[in-house]
Amino acid sequence: MGTRTGFRKPPARAPRRPAKKALFITCTEANLSPAHLTRIGPDRLFELRNLGNIVPRIGANVISSDMAAIQYALHDRDLRDIIVCGHSGCTAVSFLLDSRNTTLPVAVKRWLSTANSRTACQDAIGTGAHRNLSRPQIDMAARAHLAAQVANLLKYPPVSEGRLNGGLRLHAWFYNKAGQVETVPTQDHLGSTA
Repeated sequence: MGTRTGFRKPPARAPRRPAKKALFITCTEANLSPAHLTRIGPDRLFELRNLGNIVPRIGANVISSDMAAIQYALHDRDLRDIIVCGHSGCTAVSFLLDSRNTTLPVAVKRWLSTANSRTACQDAIGTGAHRNLSRPQIDMAARAHLAAQVANLLKYPPVSEGRLNGGLRLHAWFYNKAGQVETVPTQDHLGSTA
């Protein structure tokens, strides 16, 4: 048996660095593409959509697929960013502000109550405003709702710990009616756990 001529051993490959991943939480009715906005491939993006981009408050006795999805993403060692993204004209926020709405299904009312944001939304627009809200009022309330969801997220121990050790970044984005992303200041909530 002869030996092969011209055969060379392929060069050793550098070890692959794990790709950084992100969790993107947004509303089911938001007309946006998380992969397009973040420029992160679908293989590196955990995407969670629900009515109102709600982050359920963590609790031992709570069973929620949304909470499970968040905790699953937090369990991934390569997760580096969490983006909570609200949007202009959010119907869920308008439902939150209209407590007299009797046409909503019970499951929707219960889900909205997990947002823990009704007071923040009302404070943002003034407690006297209730019906026939303008788009700017709904958007002000939606930004307050977004900040409340960031506060809910900070109660998940891996989030607060990840922020403290610098391994996890938390972002609050608002997709406005012009189709642009605004960064929503959440320092009051971010600073409260650091």
